[in-house]
Parts: sequence; C-alpha cells; structure tokens
Amino acid sequence: MMRLLLGAGCAVLLTAAARTGDLVIVESGELPVILTAPHGGGQDVPGCTLRSPVGTRFVNRPDQHTDVLTRGIADELKRLTGKPPYLVMARFHRKFIDANRRSDEAYGDPGCAAVYDAYHAAIRRLIDEVRTKHPHAMLFDIHGQAAYPDSILRGTHYGAAVSRLLARAGAPAINGPDSVFGRFAAMGYRIVPLNNTAPTDRVEAKGYTGGHTVALYGRNHQYGIDAMQLEFGRDLRAQTIIATTARDTAQAIAAFYERFLR
Repeated sequence: MMRLLLGAGCAVLLTAAARTGDLVIVESGELPVILTAPHGGGQDVPGCTLRSPVGTRFVNRPDQHTDVLTRGIADELKRLTGKPPYLVMARFHRKFIDANRRSDEAYGDPGCAAVYDAYHAAIRRLIDEVRTKHPHAMLFDIHGQAAYPDSILRGTHYGAAVSRLLARAGAPAINGPDSVFGRFAAMGYRIVPLNNTAPTDRVEAKGYTGGHTVALYGRNHQYGIDAMQLEFGRDLRAQTIIATTARDTAQAIAAFYERFLR
C-alpha cells in the first residue's frame, strides 16, 4: 500500500512538471539580454478555471502574435550577434493566467498557481544566471497594444526600472541614437514617448508605463536587472509585417547591446 501511494504521488508530481514545462518556454542564452512574453499564448491550462475580473484594467485576451514576434526577435538576435538571448515565453492563454500581474490578480483558481509560479521562477533563474556571467544586462518584456496601433511604446516606470543603466550611461542609453528607441525612431517607427523627453519625465503613456514583470525584476530592486516594457501596436504585429518588425527590433537591441552592454 505504501508503495502504491508513493507511486501515485510521484505520478502526480511528474504530471504537474510536464504540464508546466509544456506551457512555459524557457531558453538559456549567451547574450546579456532576456526576452519575456507573458501574453502571446493560446493554450488551455488543465485544472485551472477561467479568470474573473479583478484589479484594474482587466484583460483576458492575448496580445496577438507577440509569441511569433518574440521568437522572431530571438532568432534574428542570434543571427546578428552569433549569440542567442535568454527567453521566457508563456504558451498559456491569458484568460486562464495573466503572468504580468501579481499572483492575487493573475488567476483565481489554486489550480493555476503551478504554471504561474513556473513562469516567474524561470525569469528569476535566468536573471540570477545572467547576473553571474555579465556585468550588465537588460530584460525586454514584449507586449502588444491597440491604443496606438502604428506605434511602439516604452515602459520603464518613468526610469525606475532602468535606474542602474541611467546611473551608468545616462539618458542616451534610453533616448540616444544607439538606444533601442533611438534606433526605432531612425528606422521611421512612431514611438511613445518621443525621444526629445528625459527618461525620468512622466511622459510614458498612461497605462503602459511598465507592468508587474518590469516592476518586479527591474533595477529598482537589489537582485534585478535593468528592464523595459516594449508595447507593439496592432498594425506592427500584422502577419504581413511582423517579420519586419521582429528584424528591426532585433537590430535595435543588437545596437544597444554593442553600445551599452558589452
């Protein structure tokens, strides 16, 4: 009887591990860049009921094609630099779990906790790994939005999440010609806020200043790294243009890496 009980328990643990592994993509890298994408997945979460409205700005729709966009950015970064970035990407649908929220707002069913915890444990592990290997690093949290359909929005909690970068390299790391948004602007993309504002000015778009991921893992925390939310407009994620968006984003991040992370 004891053997049967132990075997059943192990089976449950193995099933849970397999479930979380199927629903969270985690890849170690060599580049001091971590890409995270919490809202592009479309898979159901077994044993997890649908979320109910809680907190502010409740959304249960995915950020369409941000999984495709993030994978495209990662692949192009490897091609450009010869090194893969680190990657954590949700495959689960946002109607079950919103990984860019605190746990008390991210889901409403204890059956969802293991997958949510796996997503954030992966980010924590990769941050700890990259901190041991590189003196400087950056996390880019990839999102989609429709309020500014042809634009890319910056979210740093008004500079708090990139405080170490600002202290080390100054405003040009955020709005200079070799910054990510400086490169976007040079490529002709519409950006919000404009680069003629200071990184610490309170001009990041309302509701898009950076979510839970950027707040939790940014440089305003002792064991964080510099972090920035990138919000891509709906038009930039259309199937006819998304490969170009991914390529251009990778080029912008690669230029930032060469100037500020090496």
